[in-house]
Amino acid sequence: MVLDSRPPAPLVLRAAAGTASRGDAQLPLTVTEFRLLCELAAVPGRVLSRPELLERVWQHGYFGDERIVDVHIRRLRTKVELDPGAPELVVTVRGLGYRLDPQ
Repeated sequence: MVLDSRPPAPLVLRAAAGTASRGDAQLPLTVTEFRLLCELAAVPGRVLSRPELLERVWQHGYFGDERIVDVHIRRLRTKVELDPGAPELVVTVRGLGYRLDPQ
């Protein structure tokens, strides 16, 4: 068995073009997932709370359960993380919110 010792391709976000990719692979993000990723990438390393993300991503006064953010973060992780079960890019900060750890 041969293991690939190369480091994984970095996540590349092109906000103006509306695309995200890892290596040569385009990531099939929904509009909401893409907006979440852009908001987190705009302040790398800074924690954004659920209310902040609701305000920034949904913008038009979402009045439902704040847990909708968790659902979209979970879906985003399945597409951008190498191991969604052990995220290294989109990180949960318990009790506070989420942050994007720059690569």
